[in-house]
Amino acid sequence: MVISAFEELHRLGHLGQDCLHLVTRLVEEEARRFPEIRRDSARDLDDLVEEFLVDRIRPVTASLLAQATDDASVGRLLRKSIRNWMIDSVRKTSRGALRRRLVEVLSGDHAFEKVPASEPGAGRWRPTGAPLPPWTGPIDDLVRAAREVPNVRIPKWSSTTRRPPIADRASIIAVAQAAFTAASGSLEEAQLVDVFAARFPVVLDPDIVYLPDGAENRADADEPTPEDLVVAADEELSAAATAAGIVGMLSPVERRIVPYLASPADIRVLLACGPAQARQHADRVAEKLRQLVGEGEDREAVAKEVIRLCGTTTALG
Repeated sequence: MVISAFEELHRLGHLGQDCLHLVTRLVEEEARRFPEIRRDSARDLDDLVEEFLVDRIRPVTASLLAQATDDASVGRLLRKSIRNWMIDSVRKTSRGALRRRLVEVLSGDHAFEKVPASEPGAGRWRPTGAPLPPWTGPIDDLVRAAREVPNVRIPKWSSTTRRPPIADRASIIAVAQAAFTAASGSLEEAQLVDVFAARFPVVLDPDIVYLPDGAENRADADEPTPEDLVVAADEELSAAATAAGIVGMLSPVERRIVPYLASPADIRVLLACGPAQARQHADRVAEKLRQLVGEGEDREAVAKEVIRLCGTTTALG
């Protein structure tokens, strides 16, 4: 006999197979609204479902038993819980932090406005007073325009703060204006986040890249902790401390890539990937290092120490 999710819930007193199938479907649907969740990590659908259940299964079950009156209300209550959980998750991610900063800057500058509900592309951003159509082109075009903006200033990062800054307000505005000019259209917040994440990869959490079997034999198996790195730094104290903090911002795989930045062929072997992916990894790590090291007077000393701590004497490009 086929029973409904509502009937199953009240018969068992907890989520059964029908309810779990419904949770999986709703998580998949809601995840499309929050691309930051899956872009910020290696999460797949099963991971998201498991994380939601671990975080919320008790209060969700209690809410459904107390409030649901039929299958439709079970679906509505579950969707609301899943959506609220995803909102909380996004707020904790680096892309979520980047998104909030962009919205803060755009909202505080008269040069930008949101498209009103009465016009095509409602809710998107555009230059104030410009009746532009929604943009749907390749994101790479906007990223190229963003990278061509001169004199971008990135405030000096302190390792005592959780995340490095994107750039100063004037630079964020200039990069946004370049993106809108290249697009000749209105942009979704997610599209703007994509542009800034590509232009300033340092603001993202380190990617998780799983190494193939045997790869640990080509590099030190034990990854140093930030504390170990501080102890190991024996050059000038301020440069050493800054460099240790920078290396601590790199993922274990990114630290392993640093010695091979000038040799994508070695990165291909390390990550068991193709030449295009190897170059992409090298370019991203190199750009991240350039932004973290900055343009201060101690740049050279810091760069050398970062390289030393990552186990190479290859010059930072």
